[in-house]
Amino acid sequence: MREASKRMLNGYTLLMKTLVAGLLGATLATGSASAKDVVVPHAKGEIVLRATPINAAVFDLASLDILRALGVETVAGVPKGAEGKGNFPVHLAQYADARYRNVGSLFEPDIPALTALRPDLIVIGGRSSKAYETLTNIAPTIDMSSPSTDLAALTIANTRTLGRIFGVERRADRRTAEFGKLVKRLHAQAGNAGTGLLLFGAGENLTVQSPGDRFGHAYNFIGIKSAIPTVRRPVSASERDPRPAAGSFEAIALRNTQQKALAIALATNPSWIFVIDRTAATGGEPSKITEKLAANKAIAVTSAWKAGRVIYLDPKTWYIVGAGIDALSKSAEEILMALRAG
Repeated sequence: MREASKRMLNGYTLLMKTLVAGLLGATLATGSASAKDVVVPHAKGEIVLRATPINAAVFDLASLDILRALGVETVAGVPKGAEGKGNFPVHLAQYADARYRNVGSLFEPDIPALTALRPDLIVIGGRSSKAYETLTNIAPTIDMSSPSTDLAALTIANTRTLGRIFGVERRADRRTAEFGKLVKRLHAQAGNAGTGLLLFGAGENLTVQSPGDRFGHAYNFIGIKSAIPTVRRPVSASERDPRPAAGSFEAIALRNTQQKALAIALATNPSWIFVIDRTAATGGEPSKITEKLAANKAIAVTSAWKAGRVIYLDPKTWYIVGAGIDALSKSAEEILMALRAG
């Protein structure tokens, strides 16, 4: 009886040692995994990702551009809108394919579609940032929005961040190094090109963009001296606010203010004119921006117009994509060639 009890005790002791060893192994394994966790600061705070995402939904086209540039192939959902086609620039046209799930629009996520997709990461920014709280209930979400006016620095930072998240840091380092060199070459050329003036066309309106305006970061990215001073606009004056109703007193007053600002800016006789055409970006109707510029007498008498020193910035890059490393690289190369030719 005493021998049987002894054998039972030895068996129990062996079992406990095995369980303890198993628990210790699990603890060590967990500790090892946590060492590889990726801490991601973003516009809404900070999250910790325990593993590399393999089923991501990406609403921010700049981030989509970067992920494609880094060879990341784990994007599963993208914004294609109600018609299911999306408004992608040419280099992102592959994402219109049916193998990428339509998860809503740039502004409105499709919650049922996202829920069905079961993403392990959701990337938002800019137009989609307002949906952050809702999206965090579905999956870990990062907001790539930024108030930075240094578009090149923001692009580099976001590329490195996404490189860490998706485990392609070396690719990100190589790509950002190439991009940084390109921007330096652009700045070297633009720094000796005189002054620049950025115009924004939307429908029948043609407005001037100063440093400090919505697209004013273009001056900094190109590296050209602005023909007009920096403005500091209150939030209420932001171009992102709803437009006043057509024909209203507010609309007429705004139109008069814009025309006066345009006339004053053109009177500086800028060396170069840069143009962003919203109509060409959205594709709602044929663009008539060139005709519109030619019909404006104040533009026609400038040295820039007479000498053909007018650069049309890629509309989808500047109006829709933003800080995408491939899109901005292409734009920088085009601007550099135009400045050299001029």
